[in-house]
Amino acid sequence: MKKLILGMFALVFTATALFTLYPKNAEASVEKQIDDNTTLLARQIENEGSNKTKLSLSSNPYDYIKDSEEYENIVNLGYKAFPVLEKKIDESEGSGLFDYIYAAAIEEIAKVNLKEDGPTPWDTGEKFSEKWKVKLESIPRDVEKIASSEQSDDDKIRSLTKLGLPAVPFIIDQVETGKTELFPAIQNLVSDSGDLGKSISPVDSAQWTKENKAKFDDLKKYVLEK
Repeated sequence: MKKLILGMFALVFTATALFTLYPKNAEASVEKQIDDNTTLLARQIENEGSNKTKLSLSSNPYDYIKDSEEYENIVNLGYKAFPVLEKKIDESEGSGLFDYIYAAAIEEIAKVNLKEDGPTPWDTGEKFSEKWKVKLESIPRDVEKIASSEQSDDDKIRSLTKLGLPAVPFIIDQVETGKTELFPAIQNLVSDSGDLGKSISPVDSAQWTKENKAKFDDLKKYVLEK
């Protein structure tokens, strides 16, 4: 825990160059929101330490984001936050408290649990980043493999849903080829995503994919660049 705390404040106040996956102005806005909320959360954690509260003695990073409005603000940025959070982890030592918090935010946004994937769970931001990149790289072929398998429709939907939000643009591609039985996986993954979630059920799958496919272009590009 001491190692996590030591790396925290350098990360919070270090300026980060803009990433180029998304339009410059939009990216700057996302990064600024992440930085602003990180700064506020860091101050709260620092105050906990100064006051020697019970929380300040915790070695569980999740205790620091429980009921945190600032953390929720980061999560609510949605998948647009992926490249910024990933880059912040990669540019740091990868073992600070906020590296762990950023990794947790990516998992929550993506609706995945990489600690369940593989024999070794991640326990630092650096290890998370390694597993995250491997997962993203495999998503296009995993979607294709599942969609073309002999599994039942219900099993396909469960398997696709487990791939997480980054799989959505590739599932959309499958639905467009006529595999409309896979559409519930998209519903599962975007059901709580603001206006997208409100628009998805009940709905005609072909019409929805036609109207919303372009909204996932940035996410698809991000995945394919891994």
